[in-house]
Amino acid sequence: MMQQDSPPSRPILKPLIILWALTLAAQLAGLAHGVAQAGHSVAPVILPSAVVLSLVTLPLAWLGLVLGQRTGLGAPLLTDLLDNVPGAGSRLLRRALLACLLGLLLGAAMVGLKLALLPYSPPEMPGLGFRGPVGGLLVSIAAAVGEEVWFRLGLMTLLVWAASSLRRQDRPNPLLIWGIILLTAVAFGMAHLPQLASFDAATPFSIWGTILGNCAVGSLYGWLYWRYGLLAAMVGHFSVDVVIHVLPAFFR
Repeated sequence: MMQQDSPPSRPILKPLIILWALTLAAQLAGLAHGVAQAGHSVAPVILPSAVVLSLVTLPLAWLGLVLGQRTGLGAPLLTDLLDNVPGAGSRLLRRALLACLLGLLLGAAMVGLKLALLPYSPPEMPGLGFRGPVGGLLVSIAAAVGEEVWFRLGLMTLLVWAASSLRRQDRPNPLLIWGIILLTAVAFGMAHLPQLASFDAATPFSIWGTILGNCAVGSLYGWLYWRYGLLAAMVGHFSVDVVIHVLPAFFR
């Protein structure tokens, strides 16, 4: 069943500005912390990074918000919250609790799997929690906001709309949605390969592990986005990343 939070053809300017601002703030905060930790000056990277992030975020968020109204996706709950629609807060709480629980469980499973496969990982691969609690928290927030705007709101919504248009469907069927959730999850996994290469740890095992691991969590985020909306996907993403990036930092 597709989510039916609000009527179509609603103004998108407010949610667009909010999503752009949140993505920019979250990404730049994580970037600034990482640059400072490496002992480099933060100032020279802020403006170029903000420009690039805006060029990526604004078109994808705009597409997702516009096309989402035609496909039953988008960010209707965010719009309801911004418009003070009665009941929006309680819906957010219910969806956030479910997303948080699922995210924590999947995050724990991913940590257990990573520990079990540790003997097969390249030695260059950073350990769990290597960024520290603060760095891990900032990365978790940045990924939860930015990657959900780019991959779920932007890419997934565009693919659902395109596939539905080709099949001349007013609303996409669940099988089509699941196919696109998995396709988006694969793209999500492949997008993490440059980070793997930056650690000089791009062995066949680590490449496939990165793709498949991110496919698993990406499928959860896609399902949450489909059934419960963008904010639920963000909460689920954040919950997974907290278990992977933040909690292990306290035991290093």
